[in-house]
Amino acid sequence: MESRVAKKYANALFLLARERKIEDVLWADLSALGQVFKADRSLLKVIAAPQIPDEDKHKLVRTVLAGAHEAVLNFMLFAIDKGRTEHIPRIIEMYGQLLDEARGVVEAEITTAVALKDDEVTRIVQKLEKVSGKKVRHRVQVDPEILGGVIVIIGGEIIDQSVRHDLSRLRDSLSALKVHQAA
Repeated sequence: MESRVAKKYANALFLLARERKIEDVLWADLSALGQVFKADRSLLKVIAAPQIPDEDKHKLVRTVLAGAHEAVLNFMLFAIDKGRTEHIPRIIEMYGQLLDEARGVVEAEITTAVALKDDEVTRIVQKLEKVSGKKVRHRVQVDPEILGGVIVIIGGEIIDQSVRHDLSRLRDSLSALKVHQAA
């Protein structure tokens, strides 16, 4: 249910932003708010606390969001009124995904066994952009346990070209072989 609620609210917020042509303005404020929630979970706990009157939560949110776009403030007040505050971080995340989708941007996580040089990362990203037809925003991480090669997670798909994966497939193939004993 959580993702359905978050998706509904993120879609509504994104459609409003698109209609008013303020997608980037809202994203700047929403992502800053998301960072505040990540840095200190207590703000989210306070505005979600049932024992605190909504009017006190509204005052707090108005103070915290002073200078933010009116649509972000109204969204937060609406989320408080509807008891949906626990969904706010996911709503912000989904808004960002909708914005990326509208811009033709996709996230990619690139994992290698050893650190890559900048030109190697650039070549991988260029290939991913060519294959996906989208602009790729990427993160690179090193995991020596993959032994060699690369694992890419892009748009929910996994491309596993690691040595560990190849060895695993080879092991499975060898295990499946039927060996006959000589009489």
